[in-house]
Formats: sequence, C-alpha cells, structure tokens
Amino acid sequence: VRTPDAFAVSDENMQLTYAQFNARANRLAVRLQAFGVGPDTRVGICVGRSLDLVTAIYGVMKAGGAYVPLDPEYPKDRLRHILADSAPRVVITEPHLEALLGELDSAVPALSLTPGLLEGGGDSPNISAAGIGLTPANLCYIIYTSGSTGTPKGIAVEHRNAVNLMGWACREFDDARVALSLFSTSLNFDLAVFEYFVPLLKGGAIHVVRNALSLIEKPVDITMLTTVPSAIAALVEVGAVPQSVTTVNLAGEPLKRATVEAIFANTNVTRVCNLYGPSETTVFSTWVKMDREEGFKGHIGRQLDNTVIYIVDAEGRPTPIGVPGELWIGGDGVARGYLNRPELTAERFTADPFSTNPDDRIYKSGDIGRYTADGDIEFLGRNDFQIKIRGFRVELGEIEARLISHQGVREAVVAAREDNGGNTRLIAYLVLADKGADLAALTAQLQEYVAAALPAHMIPSRFVLLDTLPLTANGKIDRKALPAPDAEAKGGYEAPQGEIECKLAAIWSDLLGVDHVGRKDNFFNLGGQSLLVVRLIERMRRVGLHTDVPAIFAMPTLAALAGVVDSTSRLVEVPANRIAGGATEITPEMLPLVRLTQAEIASITSAIPGGAGNIQDIY
Repeated sequence: VRTPDAFAVSDENMQLTYAQFNARANRLAVRLQAFGVGPDTRVGICVGRSLDLVTAIYGVMKAGGAYVPLDPEYPKDRLRHILADSAPRVVITEPHLEALLGELDSAVPALSLTPGLLEGGGDSPNISAAGIGLTPANLCYIIYTSGSTGTPKGIAVEHRNAVNLMGWACREFDDARVALSLFSTSLNFDLAVFEYFVPLLKGGAIHVVRNALSLIEKPVDITMLTTVPSAIAALVEVGAVPQSVTTVNLAGEPLKRATVEAIFANTNVTRVCNLYGPSETTVFSTWVKMDREEGFKGHIGRQLDNTVIYIVDAEGRPTPIGVPGELWIGGDGVARGYLNRPELTAERFTADPFSTNPDDRIYKSGDIGRYTADGDIEFLGRNDFQIKIRGFRVELGEIEARLISHQGVREAVVAAREDNGGNTRLIAYLVLADKGADLAALTAQLQEYVAAALPAHMIPSRFVLLDTLPLTANGKIDRKALPAPDAEAKGGYEAPQGEIECKLAAIWSDLLGVDHVGRKDNFFNLGGQSLLVVRLIERMRRVGLHTDVPAIFAMPTLAALAGVVDSTSRLVEVPANRIAGGATEITPEMLPLVRLTQAEIASITSAIPGGAGNIQDIY
C-alpha cells in the first residue's frame, strides 16, 4: 500500500483508510482460502450496498477467486438459477441475509461478514498472486445478463480483460477527477467494475451508496459520477448533482444531446464521457469525451487501448465509411465466453478473421453502427430483440417465455417503446387462453407472476390484449404492426374532473408520453417507475401540488392520488446553498430548486411493491 493513511472507502456509517481496508480484505481472503477458494474458483456475493460489499469484492480477488453477484433484491427464482449455474464454492453474505440464502435451498456454504471476521484477529499479510498460481487468464468475475431462451447467461471475464480496461482508465482519468468517486451501480451491471477499481488504483477514494439517486437525499462532495443517462437526467432536473462534480461518465443507454446540454447548463461539470461496450468485451469498448467548451458529440467515439472494432455486412465483409453494419469487437477486452454455454460461446465468440494471429478472437455484438469520415463510430441500434433499460441488458424473449408459461396466456410478445420523455417502456401484447378473462385481474396476476422470476426492470408496465398477433407474409410475428398502447380502446375511460385531476393528468401525460390520461388510470400501468416518481413529485410542486412518495405507491390512480394531494401553500426549509439570501418561502417558480425531503427519499429506497418497480434498478 503506497498511501496507507489516505482515505480509501466509505459509506454513510464508516470510513476506512487504505491500510484498514486492506487489512479487512486480507482477513476475508484468508477465510476464503480455508474454503478452498483459489484461481478460477467462483464465490457468490450476496451483500447489501455498504462498505462491506467492496470488502467482499477485494477479498475474493485477493484469494484468487472470481465473484458472482447475487443481488439480495433479485427474485428468489433468479437467484436459485444463478447459484445452480455458477456453482460457487462459498457465498459471502451478511447476518441479516442468511435467512434469504436458506430459502434458496442451496447446499453452498455461507460465510457471513461479522465484525469478528473483519476486525478480529491479527493482521493477515498480502497474498502473493504468483504464490497461489493466479494468472491473467484466470477468472475475475461472472456477471449474469438476460438470455433470449428464457434464462440468464453468465459472462466469464478474465483478469487480463479487466487489467486492460484499468490500464486505459488510469491513463485517461487523472488523479483530480477520481479523487472521490461515487460507487452507486449494482454489481449486476458491469459499470460497477469501473467504479470500484479505477479510483483505488489511482490513489483516490470511493463512497458507497444505494444508488445514484441517493444524492438527492444526502449530497456528497464527489468529483466523479458514473451512471446511466436516465439517472443523471433525474438528478439534473432536481438540482442534485453536487457542485464538486467535474466528471460525469454515462453508459448503458443511448446518450442524447438534451441530456448533455442540461448537464453543462445546470452543473459545474467540465467533462461528460459517453462510453459504449457490451459486458462480453469488459465494460467499455469505445468512448468519447465532451468538454464544456466543445459540447455534445453525437457518436460513441473510438476504441479503447488494445481494442479493435470491425463494422461488417451480413456476409462478414467490412462496410465502407458511412455504411451501417454489425459491430465485431476484438482485442484484449474480449471475455472468455459464456459459462456452461459452449454452443452459444462458439456462436458469438469466434476467431478474428482479419488477424494473422490465430489466438485473436472477436465478439459478434449484434449492435449496428457505422464509421464516420473522421473515424468515429455512430451507434444505430440492434439487429435483434435485445434492448437496454437503465443500463441493464434485456432479452425480450426471456420475458415472453415467462409470460407464455402462465396458464392464462396462449401467446405473448413484448416490445419496447420510448415515451415522449425518452424513457423505455416494456409493453406486453397478449393472446389469452380464455378470451373471456378479466384483463385487469389477469394483469395484476401476471405482474406478480413475472416479478417472481425476473428483476423489476424486466416487468412490463402495460399489458395489451389482442385477438391474434399480427403476422408477416411468411408467418412470423410482425412486431412493426403491434398497435401503440394508446391506440388500445380504454374500457370505462373517464375524463379527469376538477382542477387537481386536470393538473395531474397534464403532468402524467407529459412525463409518461401518454396522450390521454383518465381518472381511473394507474401511474405504474402507464409506464411509471421509481425514477419517474422523483420527477413526478417535482413537477407537481411546480404547479402547487404537494404529496409524498408513499401516497403515490398507495394510491396510484389519478382520482385516488388527486384525493390526497395537498394544494395549499407551504413553507419549505431550504439548504443555505440553494437560494441566495437564505430565503425559505417557496414560490411555484422556485420549486424546481427544492430537494426532496429526507423522508420522501427514505420512502423511495425502502421496500416497494414489485408491481410498482423497484428503486434498486436505478443507478
């Protein structure tokens, strides 16, 4: 450790120096070795978002193992599949999560992070990588992503892949930018790898939070924030990007000009980086940096160090400049392949046809792009039914498979649609086994049924009943012919009544991208989710309507919410640095400057019913 007394890792309860953090990770590594953990041994991590999560990651690395994320917020069925498929030697957990692991019916032993384990006993020395036979070709981590066949698949990433990413990052991000970085990303999304590795490799520090929206409740003087575009848009809208932030890294979703311009117009950020890359090529493959003076750049930039990007046609031939094709990604970031899926690995990971080195491989990404005359790459979308929602990869086929397995559904197709606010909504189109069934009742059943197996970001927000699915001339499902949800006849539609309902309907319409909102409509069934709850409350405040988060989840229909909305004026305590002069009386035009209260954010980050969408999916 070069700077043992420097601040390294913190959460809201604790702060550790490099020496203290290293000692905790070493103690854990020794315990893991007692379980037989070593090179290519898999270790599950089922730990909440705290400093202990970082300790678990580094403890696994020091022991020579590879970690497998087991998000305690995930449905039990999904956790069971990951446990069975990855077969970890041991699962690191916490005392309060031992009961959850017991419910998974797994024979894998658990190692609980108790104070005695992390703090007790003498100091353990650093473990020599050479001494345990650890090589660059050994596993670093396995991350599970959505699978088109109905089950998630594990991507096996090696140490050499991660080291290549770190080498690039340490060169491109100077010490000042990574001085204090937020670790806000779920371990299930490989953006986290950048967050927990890079700052500590550079001698900086990381602060662990539940998600990026935690900054609304408790600002932290961080210098770098790494998240997805939808989350930064929400933070900018409510003025919650700390003034200390100089660098914002965005990945996982297409980045829009309006988002970048809003960041530069409303924060002190001097650089926005747009980063692209599938998990199969280790977090990032291309990037472009946008400084405040230069403004928005509408492409994904150029490849990282030791990375090559081919853009090819359907026959695998390089396309000319300006002509779209599939991105084939080669270089040191290409992962080992899919765990226990040799056929799929052979299909997507192949020898590099353009290299003279027989060991070089490429990953066929399925992403479509084209080279510009300047050598930059424009991202144009997908060539299949895979999408990204808040950074997570989603295979629509996995959702469809779950829906069809329900006895009340004969056929199902899931489509992704973008509303006027740029939010991606999942729409399920159903042909029922019993066409006389009550769609409203079945919708509630299906949401619960899907939530039992899939994470919240994969639950459709809207269900549309069709007599038959539209087909093309050759008998395949015609996804382009699926009706827009708003084109569906709304049985029993009732127009909003009174001033409050009309104001709410206008806000919902704009926020959710819905043309007509009735008084019986449900906010979450129209596409609302936890991220939008934050924005909804802010929009309501601007027009003099006041409520809290629990009310929205308890009474999600327009009429019910309007019945509990407070439209009276109120005084709001404002942090001293928010409004010049220390004013405390808030007028409607000043409301966009007001942060949500601590109680409201606490409500968001507490348990939320599965059908409503869960805050843990926001980073």
